[in-house]
Amino acid sequence: MSQPLCPNCDVPLAPVTARARTGYLLALDQCSRCGGVWCDRWELFPLAAAEAERLDPVDQPALWSPVATVKRDLKCPRCRTPLRRFRDPLLPEDAHIERCAACEGMWLNRGELRRFKSRRPSAAQPAALLDPQIHELSQRYASAANWPTVSNLSAATSPAAPPEPEAESADIKRELMWGAAWWGLRALLRLLLHI
Repeated sequence: MSQPLCPNCDVPLAPVTARARTGYLLALDQCSRCGGVWCDRWELFPLAAAEAERLDPVDQPALWSPVATVKRDLKCPRCRTPLRRFRDPLLPEDAHIERCAACEGMWLNRGELRRFKSRRPSAAQPAALLDPQIHELSQRYASAANWPTVSNLSAATSPAAPPEPEAESADIKRELMWGAAWWGLRALLRLLLHI
């Protein structure tokens, strides 16, 4: 697979890691020239707000320097499908997030990631847009405290304790006994049936 290219600058995106609210690491891609961030499917929403601050800092010199506008359609860094504006009633009107219809990744220009993660939706907005059950579920999982976390991954995946030598020995003896009985029964049947 070829290296993903920045939709704005056509330079290779650099892989960056960011922590999700659940403690897992996400592998994002960022342009070293324009600072835009590419999130593959399902990477944008669990991203921790503090990580957005780290990845998308305010760049004062870039704010004062002139920026050339992009006069072409943006293409997905992964599959080169044209990106389309992502619209969601829960996002502010001025949020400019581009989404790939094929792989469902999202492109955020410099500053958009931080703005998106620092934005807190109003309490009335989701209630008006969602049915009551979905609204209640979203409120329950809005807090990071309600998300499952992994504190010690090596302890969670450690192998079970080895079996006791005596139990292992008894199992081997039992298998040998049944195997010998089976071979004896086969030999007796061959003798009797002349096979």
